[in-house]
Amino acid sequence: MSPRCPATPAPTPGARVWARVAGLLLGLLLWAQLAPRAAAATLPVALQEFKHDTWSIERGAPSRINSITQTQDGFLWIGSVEGLFRFDGVSFEPQRLWPEDPQRLVVSSLWAARSGALWVGLARGRGVAVLRDGQLVDAHMPHPSREVNDITEDAEGGIWVARGGRSDRLLARYHRGAWQEFGPESGLPAQPVWKLHVARDGTLWAVLSHTLAYRRPGDARFSTRELAITPRASLSEDGQGRLWLSDTRGTRLLEQPPGPDSFFAHPNPIGGTRLLFDRRGELWTTTWNSGVLRISAPGRAPPADLDAARRVAALDSKAGLSSDQTRALFQDREGNIWVGTELGLDQLRPAGVVAEADLPPNSPTSYRLAAARDGTVYVADAWALYVIAPGQRPRRLLQNDSPAEALCAAGARGVWLFLADQLLRVEGEQVQRLAKPVGTTAYGCAEDGTGRLWMPGLERGLHAWQDGRWERWPEPLPSPSLPANAALDRDGRAVVLFRARPPQGALPFLALDATQSAVGGVEGLLPSEAGLLLSGAQAWAASLNGLAQTRDGDTWAIGDAGIVRLRSADLDAALRPGGPPPAVRVLDFHDGLNSFVQKAPGAQVAVGGDGRVWFLTRRQVMRINPVALVPNPLPPPVVVRTVQVGEHSLAAAPQLALPAGTRTLRVNFTALSLSVPSRVQFRHRLLGEDAAWSTPSPLRSALLTDLSPGNYRFEVQACNNDGLWSETPASVALDIPATFTQTGGFKLAVVGLGLLLLYAAYLMRVRQIRNRLRERGEERLRERERIARDMHDTLLQSVQGLILRVQAVADRLHGEHEARRLITEALDRAETVLIEGRERLQGLRRVDASDLTRELHRLIAEQPFAPSTEVSVSSHGPRRSLRPELFDELLCILGEALFNAARHARASQVAVRVDYGRQWLEITVRDNGVGLSPAQAQTPGSSGHFGIQGMRERAQRLGGQFRIHGHSGLGTFVTLRIKAAIAYADEHGDPDEND
Repeated sequence: MSPRCPATPAPTPGARVWARVAGLLLGLLLWAQLAPRAAAATLPVALQEFKHDTWSIERGAPSRINSITQTQDGFLWIGSVEGLFRFDGVSFEPQRLWPEDPQRLVVSSLWAARSGALWVGLARGRGVAVLRDGQLVDAHMPHPSREVNDITEDAEGGIWVARGGRSDRLLARYHRGAWQEFGPESGLPAQPVWKLHVARDGTLWAVLSHTLAYRRPGDARFSTRELAITPRASLSEDGQGRLWLSDTRGTRLLEQPPGPDSFFAHPNPIGGTRLLFDRRGELWTTTWNSGVLRISAPGRAPPADLDAARRVAALDSKAGLSSDQTRALFQDREGNIWVGTELGLDQLRPAGVVAEADLPPNSPTSYRLAAARDGTVYVADAWALYVIAPGQRPRRLLQNDSPAEALCAAGARGVWLFLADQLLRVEGEQVQRLAKPVGTTAYGCAEDGTGRLWMPGLERGLHAWQDGRWERWPEPLPSPSLPANAALDRDGRAVVLFRARPPQGALPFLALDATQSAVGGVEGLLPSEAGLLLSGAQAWAASLNGLAQTRDGDTWAIGDAGIVRLRSADLDAALRPGGPPPAVRVLDFHDGLNSFVQKAPGAQVAVGGDGRVWFLTRRQVMRINPVALVPNPLPPPVVVRTVQVGEHSLAAAPQLALPAGTRTLRVNFTALSLSVPSRVQFRHRLLGEDAAWSTPSPLRSALLTDLSPGNYRFEVQACNNDGLWSETPASVALDIPATFTQTGGFKLAVVGLGLLLLYAAYLMRVRQIRNRLRERGEERLRERERIARDMHDTLLQSVQGLILRVQAVADRLHGEHEARRLITEALDRAETVLIEGRERLQGLRRVDASDLTRELHRLIAEQPFAPSTEVSVSSHGPRRSLRPELFDELLCILGEALFNAARHARASQVAVRVDYGRQWLEITVRDNGVGLSPAQAQTPGSSGHFGIQGMRERAQRLGGQFRIHGHSGLGTFVTLRIKAAIAYADEHGDPDEND
């Protein structure tokens, strides 16, 4: 599994490039590596399998730590002289005990009860406090002593408190809401109680200054153990239920006489200790001034590779401990060991990658590595060869006369070792010295299945050792090329890598042949169909310099990313064209790796016969025991800590009411995975806005922006250092009320105001159009009246005068004179023309627009209707006076409609309907004649119907709607609609309504 929470991205089609360069090459690109957080000093040899981290005062840790515990929610609690602190692996959060009390409270002891409560023992006579549901309250312990030395819990849930000082009430027990005190009358010697321990059988043990007292379940009194101890001793219980005692005399098993496995002397006198058995059965103890001690395999026979000198290991300030004065010791639920010191907090956790302490670090030249076929591993540095038998520690086999150049397996149990001046064949204790090709530097080696030894020489090409002599490879080499490495395929054939120009983006580190690949001279092979060139698209494969495969189906590699572990079957699938990326686990500086991969030829990874895997780095030889690599099985609890709005921080609660109008807020959260907090990843979402989870990130806060009023639920999940996600997300409900300007009423008011403004603008526009029409109409009427006056005063008067003069001439003629008759007829005609002209002039003056029906009758009378045509006029609604400036145009439209009905429709019935509506004036002219086709009605001037276009244009000028429709043989409908506010002279109407 991967230690990173995001899934491995799928490779792009360009991530794989297949090519063949003197066989096939496997190239890999660089990948950056995070710097370690561990303490700079080197751990003692016996503690090399631990990863050590330190939080000093400079990093925010409290000083003079007295006690450490962990509550059920996962928080680590630290009691110190500076007070009570909560720790999530990243930051220390001080807890206020009683805000109204300005005196600093010194925490001397802590206990996390099974009920979830945290019991806090206080110094300076302040007694005991209890933290429940986030509230710290006084437990009101009677007769508070100067100090609380220890707190524990019995099988019934009773809380026992060990009092310090000179009180004769040595112990107090809190159970079911009441306190009970114990002193000499209960069988306790009159001595201070320093440590309490409840054994598996329910017995309560009390460590006094000079003896032990115990109280079995059901006993009313304490009994004492006839055992002399020194003050400030400590007591603990191993996995078999045996009690161990630690004081200045040493650490010993109570039930057995002193022996090599039951008594361990301390390097320095100690006192005031805390004693702890970890999950592996190792015993830890604090000291006053010598750091912390770890006793390996107490009470049992030690492993074969553990000598007596290493059974008691001390971790002190010289090895990176924050201080030699240690007071607190605790193991959390993930198996990490925590040490509280005078100057900070230290963590020790099992390291996945262990630096081999029995091999010298910092070789002047690169290390060389090889695994013999019998499972023995060999390591060479600049001046010595070391052998590592299965299950054993490394030991030096021989001293080199010159620096090592190459190392590879020889036969079943030996190795070939190339030095600067000679070749050695080593098998067991037997060493055979042979000559090297003159003037060559070995750049790798491999012995094939026939026993022939291959050596790529940088200066003189490829050489082979067979039948007691060296031969230079006679075959032509790829040009330009140099032999750079050698390996074996699964059939025992040697495969040689020649340095040549690789495809773009590849680095030729590895040796392949057409069907199999071996990395760096290692005998583990990777089957593939065509070989593989991997690009930097897969970071775990960046610049791999070594690879080996185990019989258990694992593949191990080392590169710039660190040490990589994956299943060989997954790798086989990934190497096939289009195969899925493999699931990998990368072990880096967080896991104990202390240097980068060395860039050197030959094997960089080897698997021993005992299953241990060995790796070469620039600084040291590293090893991994795959059996000990147990993934962290605990999903991390997630806690929402605060919600920050502006400069105000709100404590997390199931539901929070935020200030009205909140647009931006920050949610601070954390996860209680304490092993490697820097690897913890988080993802979150805001239900009510987006149900999708965010991209995993190590950030422990989320900034939410552009929030609208409403109800939301913020959820956050976390995954631990091995990629296991929390089962249930932490959540907080957020209620953001709307401000007045965000309420629905305000928005409706704004919309209403906008509509009113639009309506007002519409009325203004209608009024503007109406005024413009009125002005144009009045201007036309004035012009017509002027024309009428001028014609009356000029033309008609002149014609009248002319008629009178002609009449005078006619009167002088004889009554029967033919000319008189003709003149009289002409005068009659002239009189008629004069009357018509006077009537026409009268029409140019203002007309009465109050009676549309009367004018319609006049228009009907003027039309050439057949005598048999029935023409009717109907009016509906209260009659309204029309605007004079529209009246003439309206009559022209209706006159044209009536003329068309009379002239073209051949109708027997024509009906005119006038509707005086509240919103519209609507006039319809309908006949039952021959009708019009849709094309005739819509096409201007079709079939000579130019009047239709004229009616439509006049209606548009009036701001009205004109419609003509009909069907052949079904009659014609002509409809004219004008807004009431435009048509009526006496009212504005309500122009907002649409039909």
